[in-house]
Amino acid sequence: MFRWRYTHVPLAAVSVLLLLGAIVGLVVYRVGGWDPPWHFGPPAPGVVALAPSGSEGSAAPSVRARIEQRSTPADPAASPAHFVLESGPFPSPEVADRTEEQLNRLGHPTVRFRQQDSTRLYVVSLTGFAGRDEALEAARQAGRGSVVDGPEGPEVVVAQLASLGEAVAAARPFRTRGIDVRVTEALAPIVVYHLRYGRFERRVEAQALREELAREGIPSRVVGVPAPLLRAR
Repeated sequence: MFRWRYTHVPLAAVSVLLLLGAIVGLVVYRVGGWDPPWHFGPPAPGVVALAPSGSEGSAAPSVRARIEQRSTPADPAASPAHFVLESGPFPSPEVADRTEEQLNRLGHPTVRFRQQDSTRLYVVSLTGFAGRDEALEAARQAGRGSVVDGPEGPEVVVAQLASLGEAVAAARPFRTRGIDVRVTEALAPIVVYHLRYGRFERRVEAQALREELAREGIPSRVVGVPAPLLRAR
């Protein structure tokens, strides 16, 4: 019974010794600067980030803005690589030949290209025929024209003109002879030709030559030629 009553005495002695050791360690730490193996409070950070100040802190945004501006691709249509003069459109190669020869005599090499286009025409047709044979006879008497199938039977197309006034004038002689004539408007596909010449770095240089050629009777216009787009690989 005596043994169970005094078993807590050694435990209390050990607790007192540990408490005294902790007090002595704290006193030595305060006086001599010894680092204990334990630490109370939050751990110290390993890296401290310092905010930039002065001109060094404000330089980064401006550099980024310049890089983004340079990386933006320019619009080739807004800034042509060079300028040329262009004449046309010409309705036939023969008409283009005359202007091309004149330009070559003045010392301007030319490049010709053709383009598919459409034009407005006024068609003069003879109508009111009972059959195709009667339409063929009317074309023979007129000395021109081709027989086509119209919405009301065979017709004879005698002219295709660029203006309404020319079409009315062409139809007048047939009306005086008592022949039914009709003038209609139509869009017809055509091939036109253009001539390009000269190479100028500035528009004002091309404009000066355009005015000089206008005095020679050669109409032209200034055309900006964009730089070829680079193909991404």
